[in-house]
Amino acid sequence: MKEEVVIGLEVHIQLMTKAKMFCHCSTDYIGKEPNTNTCPVCLGLPGSLPVLNKKVLEFAIRTALTLNCKINQTSRFHRKNYFYPDLPKAYQISQYDLPLGVGGYMEISLPESDEKRRIGITRVH
Repeated sequence: MKEEVVIGLEVHIQLMTKAKMFCHCSTDYIGKEPNTNTCPVCLGLPGSLPVLNKKVLEFAIRTALTLNCKINQTSRFHRKNYFYPDLPKAYQISQYDLPLGVGGYMEISLPESDEKRRIGITRVH
């Protein structure tokens, strides 16, 4: 039986947006006092609802298309529960089963060879 090595990576990026991903709070934290760029959505207060930053959506679609992903017409966000001291609302908003982009790839050239390989991209979210 031939073995195949499969390596999975989870890559995070920080977008250069003026507002956070799910609220209108500023991302400019340099020189600011702690907790000044927060709002009821950031803190997960009852009754507060997140609103997706349009610029973030545009960046995510660009990234997914660059990675040859199919863009889902319907996308779903979930709450992932964590109990960390620096996460007062005890959850992160994420995607899994219906992410923005799926089934992509990145093609790379192997050094000192004409051979190309495809690296599969499961999802972009």
